[in-house]
Formats: sequence, structure tokens, C-alpha cells
Amino acid sequence: MISSSQKSRVSHRRDASHAVGPQSGRVAVLCGVLFLSGTGALIFETLWLRLSGLAFGNSIWAAALILSSFMAGLALGNALAASSRIRRWRPLHFYIVLELFVAFSGCTIVFGLPVVGDLMRPLWQMLWNYQPTLLGLRFVVSFLILLVPTTAMGLTLPVIIEDPLLRETEFGRAIGFLYGSNTLGAMLGAILGEAYLIGAFGLYGTSLAAAAAVCIAAVIALAVARFGAARYVVGFKGTDPAAHSKFPLSFDASYWPPWRLLFVSFGTGLIFLALEVIWFRFVRLYVASSPTAFAIMLAMVLAGIGAGSLVAGAVFRSLRRSNQMLPILLLAAAILVLLSYLFFPGELIRAPTGVFDLRWWQIAALCGALMFPVALLSGILFPVIAAEVQASVGDLMNSTGVTALLNTTGAAIGPLIASFVLLPALGYQTSLICCATGYALLSLLVTERVAWSFRRPIGVVVAALWAIFIVGLVFFPYGRAEAHFAHASRPYEVGDQGQVLARVAKRIEGTSDTWQLLRRDLFGEPYYYRLLSDAFSMSATNPRNQRYMRLFAYLPLAFHPAAKDVLLLCFGCGVTADAFTRKSTVERIDVVDISKEVFALADLYSGINYSNPLRDPRVHAIVQDGRFFLEASPQQYDVISGEPPPPKMAGAVNLYTQEFFSLMRSRLKENGIATFWLPIHQLRIEEAKAILRAFRNAFPNVLVWGGPDQDWIMMGIDGPGRRVSEDELRELWNDSPTGADLRTIGIEVPQQLGALFLMDGDEIDRITHNVAPLSDVYPKRLTDWPWDDEANHRFVLNYLTAPAAVQRFAHSSVINRIWPETLNPAAAEMEPFFTVRQTRYFSEIVGSNKFAELDLYLRHSRLRIPVLEVLGSDALRVSIAGRVAKDSPTPPLEVVPDLIAGALAQRKIDTAIQLLERKKDSGVLGADDTFLLAYLYCLNGSVQKAETLIATNAAAIKKDPFADWLWDKLEKDFGFHPPD
Repeated sequence: MISSSQKSRVSHRRDASHAVGPQSGRVAVLCGVLFLSGTGALIFETLWLRLSGLAFGNSIWAAALILSSFMAGLALGNALAASSRIRRWRPLHFYIVLELFVAFSGCTIVFGLPVVGDLMRPLWQMLWNYQPTLLGLRFVVSFLILLVPTTAMGLTLPVIIEDPLLRETEFGRAIGFLYGSNTLGAMLGAILGEAYLIGAFGLYGTSLAAAAAVCIAAVIALAVARFGAARYVVGFKGTDPAAHSKFPLSFDASYWPPWRLLFVSFGTGLIFLALEVIWFRFVRLYVASSPTAFAIMLAMVLAGIGAGSLVAGAVFRSLRRSNQMLPILLLAAAILVLLSYLFFPGELIRAPTGVFDLRWWQIAALCGALMFPVALLSGILFPVIAAEVQASVGDLMNSTGVTALLNTTGAAIGPLIASFVLLPALGYQTSLICCATGYALLSLLVTERVAWSFRRPIGVVVAALWAIFIVGLVFFPYGRAEAHFAHASRPYEVGDQGQVLARVAKRIEGTSDTWQLLRRDLFGEPYYYRLLSDAFSMSATNPRNQRYMRLFAYLPLAFHPAAKDVLLLCFGCGVTADAFTRKSTVERIDVVDISKEVFALADLYSGINYSNPLRDPRVHAIVQDGRFFLEASPQQYDVISGEPPPPKMAGAVNLYTQEFFSLMRSRLKENGIATFWLPIHQLRIEEAKAILRAFRNAFPNVLVWGGPDQDWIMMGIDGPGRRVSEDELRELWNDSPTGADLRTIGIEVPQQLGALFLMDGDEIDRITHNVAPLSDVYPKRLTDWPWDDEANHRFVLNYLTAPAAVQRFAHSSVINRIWPETLNPAAAEMEPFFTVRQTRYFSEIVGSNKFAELDLYLRHSRLRIPVLEVLGSDALRVSIAGRVAKDSPTPPLEVVPDLIAGALAQRKIDTAIQLLERKKDSGVLGADDTFLLAYLYCLNGSVQKAETLIATNAAAIKKDPFADWLWDKLEKDFGFHPPD
């Protein structure tokens, strides 16, 4: 029921809506106040969520609990506004106090959360075996920490709307302008914080900037309050001076809530925040999950809401019967959800384009087309609903508070439903359709009987919108999702010439990511798999990747042969875990990954050189954020290995900071070893140095290793380490499971392991003496700028050039302390292995004379894998080709190149010649095959056969610099007489 005084106040305000004059300027000033408030508040929110993730974990459950804590605080502030009235204080004065409190408590939380995380660590470890209790405690602690400032934030809009400065402005216009300005300020905060402030000032400095924005808003509000004090002082000064010290809220509000409208407010908040989660998931099929991409997505959503609210405020006078507009707005939102998805401009992003190569305007265009139209309508809906609620409730603060309370409560539930129910069960496309249907169903609650009459324009419009929506559902192209999934996987499925390389073996839409497992076959058998997370290739089992991923296990096991307890952070395709299981003396292997879907895919990998490590009884799969696991688990390990997502992926940067590396060290036993991935090819040089500096600061003894590529492995030893004997080192090669595995990935002898050396801690100190480490407080030391491939190549080449690399290896204090004395690092026998690495790098990155490289390997080395690689093969291809050839009376021609490579790798020159002669007899001997056969004839002592072969095919051989080089080479080395 509405009291007569409330009716009088409502009538007065509606009559006053026709007045124009100074109140418009006051509204504009207060809009500016809330704009600044929104900017500071959004920056605070992003900082709190980032730091809360570090303190309480970043798993999907932890993130959901932290977000729920934040939304619960806002809802509590809205609830206070909905159930109370301001007494004794002028609302604008109370608003100023709230803002100052937000500024103070916001900075306190930013500076204090890392301390809280450290203080809570013993308690986390105590409760590690009681996971439900641990999860609940994390929620309670995060809720209590965020409760106070978020409650104050939830009160600000309802309190300011109650100020008498706004009495002469119609409520619908005021709430539209104020809410819109506040949201646009939040949009600026999303962009400003990510694009500039965090990079320039770090997290602590950014919190001070946010506090400054909020305090400036408070100062302007104070000036406005003083300017209007004389006019509006009546009614805000109590007769008792002591009354000013009393709590400003009186919980005596009494009204009958308009439940249907409030349910619509709840529903729109729930649906829109669910849509936001679904949209973000969908866009990640086109855009990398980088912090900048997320900031642009969020800014686009906030821009739509803010613009919509301003539109509502501007046109509210023409929407006198706003209750009849609600069903139209809701139906329009339902239709736009479908249309924005159907007309998504994915063609702006070509499939071969690297997801990290996108410019900000491309991301903004994609997000704008998908999100802005519905966000615009959502922004219009809130002020319209609030105005209708105010017509029933009367009190401005109560109306705003109760509307925002239900809207915020729905917004808190929406992401949980989307992440844990809709996306895993239905997928993103069906989830979008469900949200559109939800908007349509909400329209039924606010459609008055008159709106169903075709005699009235409103009835015709509603019926037409329903017809459009139903027809849209009937004729919706339900197979469209496949095209978007294919866009993400196409670069890895189809080659440059359109040939099919791989196919999707499994697709999972999980709680936090979309996973696609691609399988590439060779000669009808599985060759390797590639795991895509959204649009990014997260891991693969191809030979090149297997080399460095298995070295994450074999490097620490080589220098810590007695290791019993192992921790692997991030499972990927399970290659590193598989390598650890091959060491029989390892007793426990804990594998931690944030995504349960990654573990679920482990049984789908099949093929040579791989078995599901999760089936090994020593392996324990743990679904948890790796960083929180290190904080909360009491277990100590001999070896910790980390292969997290690339550092520029959203949420990954804090797995590459000095604080994280120190945390890794704290979980190591004495002389324990940690290995960690450093993808040079995805970083700028200064960024790579910042990570190296961070790792060096955490570990007293550091070594960096790498093969003939730019995937480096940082290795830290907690303590001085110990020297391993040659027998201990060779045990890895003598033991059948590990030895076969090492030879397959191209580490065929112990000396080759040493020849992976790049630098030690002293060299890191030299190249990073003026470089600040990557840290939790300064995450933007990893920038959003694209990396420079040429600069990276020059940097890497400094450490792959063989003579200099040998000298660094021989003079490294750490190497001389842990490397076997009998394998003298200064001995001449080491240099050929460094030379092989350098040659392979040049060949892969720059290109080389393949025959010169082959001659080097065949005549000056006994290594197998370099021979295979220079001939375009590898150990897996040779194994598959051999199996196919064994099952056929005559080897199929398609497997012959790999059989030739395999024969040459084993130095079976006669076998390789026979296979090439078979190709010649079949009439399929190409020019390169002719050159190779001639070379092998000479190598095998049959120079006359080589001369006859070349003379026979002279007409088909082009005279070019390579042919001239080959004739000269064969003539000098074997006495070959080149053709005239």
C-alpha cells in the first residue's frame, strides 16, 4: 500500500517533470560524479578479483565463489537501501561518506590481500584433506573481506537518487542518466586500468588511482551539496544536534513490493549475466583469451548498458506508459540475442590469422556486433523497470534499492548457471537460445491484457514480435555452431593447399573452456594429436613438441636420479606425465590441472610412444588451480615441473612471476629441482628477460636448457645440488623405458643432454642487470605488444652458436658442480653435439642446404634423429611406415620416403639405395631423389653408378647453384665426374 504522503510526493514529482532549468545542470553534475565513481569502482573490482584469485585460487569453483562474494556485497547494499530510509543526514552527505569509505577500504583490500593469503596458508594446508570445508572457508573469508566496500558500493546509487537536488527531475529520467553515467564510467575503468594504469603503476598504484577517482567524485558531490545547502537545508537538520552522530539509516520502510516487476528485474539480471558468460565463451573461438581481449569485451557490454540507460533517460518523457513498453523491450531483446549471433561477423577474422595477432578494433568490432545491441536494450530495461517500481513503492531510495537488489541477485546467479549448467549440458548455441527464450517468457509477466488486443497498436506490435521470435526459433540454423567450431580448428585441420591434415576426434564444451581434440593420421594410423582450448593450440603430441615436453621430466631426473615424489603442474596432452611414469624409481606423481576436461580426454590419445599416464597407480590427478595447490597442499616434492598456458593468456601471467617461482621453491625438498617452460617465440625479448629475472630471484642455482627451437626450459635447484656420476646419468639410457623414449625424441646419448645447455644464473644476471622481474604487483611487464620474430631469432642465436655455447657450458659454476666429472664438459667430444643443435636450428628457422646437412650427419656423427629430420621424417613416422610396409607384400610408394630416411638413420646405405632404385624402376624418381641416389652411390663406393644415373637423367636436371655445389662436392670427396 502507498500512503497518501507518498502519493502526493509521486504526483508532485511527475508534475515537476515539465520544469526545465537549473535542475538539468545539477543532474549533469551528479552524472559526472557517478561517472567518476563508476570508473574507480570498476578498477577496484578488477583489482580485487585479480588479487582474490591469487589468495583464494583461480579454479572455476574458486572464481565463482569470489564473484559470488562480490555480488553478494552489492546485493546487501541494495537490500539496505530497499529496506531503510535516510534520517538526520542529507543523502548527498551520506553518499560522500560512502565514497570515501569505498576509497579507503578499496585500497586497504588491495594492499592487504597478499598478506591475508600468506597468513591463511597454514590453515589451507591444515584443511587440505577436507576439501568441502576448505572451499566453504575460502568463500566465507572472501565474502567477509569484500563485504564492506561492496555493500557501500551497492548503496551509492540508491542514496544519491534520494537527494532533494533530484526532486524536480522525473525519477525515470534521473535514474536513466545516473545509472547510465555510472556504467559508462565503469566502461572507462575497464579500459583505463588494463590499457594504462596497471602497466604504468602496478596493482598498488592503480588502486591509488581508483581511490583518487572516487575521492574526486566525493569532492564534487561535497561542492554540489554546499552549493544547494541554502535551498535544501530544510528537513535535513534535526532538532537534536546529537542526532547527526546517529547511524544515518532507519529501517522503517513499509511498502508492498510489486513482485512481478521485481521478478522481471531478477530475470533480466540473471539472463544478461548468463549471456555475458556465453558470449565471452563464443568470442574466444575467434579471439585469444588475453587480458586485453577480456577488457574490450567487458567494456563493450558496459558501453551498451550505459548508452541504453542514457537513451532511457533522454526519451523517458515520451515513454509515459512505460509499463506497455516493457514487453516490447523484452521481446526485442529476445530477437536481438538470436540476430546478433546469426549475423556475427566472423569473416572479419581469417582462419589462418594468429589469435594473438588481432588488433583492438577487430576485437571491438566482433564484440560490438554480438553484444552491444542486447546490452543497449538491457540498459534501457533497468531504468524503465525501476520507474515502474517507484510508481508502486513511492520512496526513491527504496525503489532503486529493491530493483537493484533483485537485479544484482539475478546477476550473481546468472554466471553460475551459465558456467555450471547451461554450457556443459547444452553448449553455447543452445544456451543462447535458452536466454533468448527467457527474455520472451519474461515479457508475458508484464504484458497487460490490453496489449493482446489487435485493435490497439501495442497489441499489433507485441503480436508481431512474438511471431518474429517464434519463426526465428522454427527456422533457426541449428547447425551453425559447427561453422564457428570449425573456424577455430581449421588452421590445424587443413593445409595451405587445402589438403586435409587432421580431423576433430572429440569436442567438449566445459565449465570454463571449449576443448577440441584433433587427430592427424599417417598412412591410416594415428600420428599425433593436438588439443585446442577455444581458438588456441594448447598442446600437441607431435614429435617436435614431445621433445621439449618430455625433457621437463628427463632433465630433473638426470640430475636428481633418486627423486621419489614428483609434481606436474598442467597436464596438457599428458606427454610429460607419461615421461615421468617411465622412471620406475619414482613413487608418487601428482598431476594438477585447472580443467577436469583435460583429464577426461586422456583416454582418447593412442599411438606410438604414448600411454595414458592416469592409468598408472602412482599418478594422482587433481583438479585445482596450480598456484593455490602450491599454497594449500602440505606435500613436499623432489621434482616440480610446470607447463602452464602461454604467459599472455588470461590468468596465466601469475604462473610466471617471482612470487610463484618462490612458491614452487618452498614446496621442494632439499636439493629438489623445478623445471618450467619459457616460450621465447611468444614473448618480446624484454618480457623473456623479466621472466628469467623472476626465476633467477627465486632460485639460487639456475640453468636454462633448450633444443634447436625457441621453447626453453628453466631449471632451478633448491640448494647447491649434487654431482651425479656418469653411471647414474647413463642409467636413463640403459633403462629400457626411459632409454627408448630419450632416443625417440632425439636425445640419443648423455652428451646430447649436456648440449641442450643455454645459460646459467650468472649469464641471467648479466643480461638482466637492468631488467625488473615479472611480479604479481607488476603483471603488465608482459605487454600486449606483438613479439618480434627477427629480434627473438637474434637473441636465441646468441646461445645456440656452438663455440660460444661450449665455452659457457665448460665455465658454468653450476654445471661444474653437478655434471659428471668423467664426462668432461670442456672435452672436445662435446662440441659436435652443440654443432648439431646449431645446424638444426638454422635449418628449421632460416633454411639450409639439406644435402650438406645430411652429409654432415651421415659421415661425422652416429646420431639417428638429425638424419630423419633433415629428410623430413621422424621416429614416429618411421615406426608407422615400417608397420605398414611389414603388412604389405611390397611397401606402398607413399611410405618409401620414410623407409629411406629410417634406413639412412641406421646407416643402412644399401637398403636406402634399394628403395630409391625401386622408385626409379617405378618411374617416380624425382629430381631430389635422383640427387640423393647419386650421393648414396658415391658414399657406398659406386661412383660409376652415380655418373651413369646422372648422365641418364641429365635432360631432366636443371643447372642451378645447388646442382653445381653437389657436383663439386661429389667430385672433391669421391672423384665423381660431373656431366658436361
